[in-house]
This record gives sequence, C-alpha cells and structure tokens, in this order.
Amino acid sequence: MQNYLLLTILLFFGGKASGQDTLRLKNPSFEKDRPRAGVVPTDWLDMGAPTETPPDIQPGQFGVELPAQHGKVYLGLVVRDVGTWEGVGQRLSGFLKKDSAYTFSVWLARSNGFISISKLTGKEARYNSPTVLKIWGVNAETQQEELLAQSVPVGHSQWTLYTFTMRPTVADFDEINLMAYYAEGFEQQNGNLLLDNCSPIVRITEPK
Repeated sequence: MQNYLLLTILLFFGGKASGQDTLRLKNPSFEKDRPRAGVVPTDWLDMGAPTETPPDIQPGQFGVELPAQHGKVYLGLVVRDVGTWEGVGQRLSGFLKKDSAYTFSVWLARSNGFISISKLTGKEARYNSPTVLKIWGVNAETQQEELLAQSVPVGHSQWTLYTFTMRPTVADFDEINLMAYYAEGFEQQNGNLLLDNCSPIVRITEPK
C-alpha cells in the first residue's frame, strides 16, 4: 500500500510539473464556431479597441475564400486606416516563467480579396496590406506585459507555418495575446491577417 501511495504522489506531482512545461491553448484552431463576422472565437477574448467590431471567424466573410489550413474555420484579424487593430487573448493553464524559453507555432496567411468599409473614408476598400503578428505576454494580476515575439510581414496568400521562441524577461505571464499590427511601411493602412492551428506552448532548454 505504501508503495502504491508513493507512486500515486510521484505521478501526480510529476504530471503537474510536466504540465507547466506544455501549455495547451483552448480552441487552438478556432473550430468551436461556424464562420461569422464580428464574433470572438469560443475560449478567446477580444483584445481590440472597445469602439470597434470584434475579429471574424473565416472563411466566407468580406470576400475571404481561402480554405482552412486545419479543420473548417480560422481566425481573421484586421488593421485599419484609423489607427486601430484587432487581436484575441486567452488565460493560460499555467505561467510562462520569467527567464525561461518557450516555443510556439501558428499558421499565418493574408487574403488578397478582403473587402470592407474604410473607417476613414466611409467607402468600400481592400484590406490587403501586409501585417505582422505580435505576441504579448500579460500577468493578469499585476497587468505587467511584454512583447514576446513578432513575425516578419505577412503578405502571402498561402498558409505558412511560423515558429517563435518566446523568452519572458519582465515577469511570469499567465495570459497570451495574439495581435495584428501594421507592417513597416504600411502604417495606417487597411490590412488583414489570418491565423489557424496554434500549437501548444512548450518550454525548451536552450544551450548555455
């Protein structure tokens, strides 16, 4: 009996420690909802400006026709000519620990055919300027935040896997935010960013 209890305790604490090394996002491929405009995916939070509409669950909205990289749907974010942008966030099941390293991957693309109303002119416009993905870590209690990673400009219309290494230096973070932002040279221009099939966040050991 004592050996059984010891094994149970070791498995419990070993599993818990291991779980902190792999943080799995909820609804990582945005598959819990049908395509709709202005709807935040289940298990995610809207991180855009409160005066703007939320992101979109694609395809089929605003002329976006690209098939999903995984499953049937994916997330669509935009940046606007009035200086606002879209993003989503999620509380994690554990912490991204300060001075540790983590790897995270997501498939990104841009739609060439995204058409909506310009917030600046009030007229129909193409939202197809390149954008970048910014990944922010946030401590929900202290509200400390840090930019953990940023993609190169995404101007391609085919799905491409992007892998990031994130190294928190400011604090431990229990929230991750995925934000679209203007690519250099395309500031204050309408653009879109498509995201699909986010990986788990995995703690890694880097060579010293």
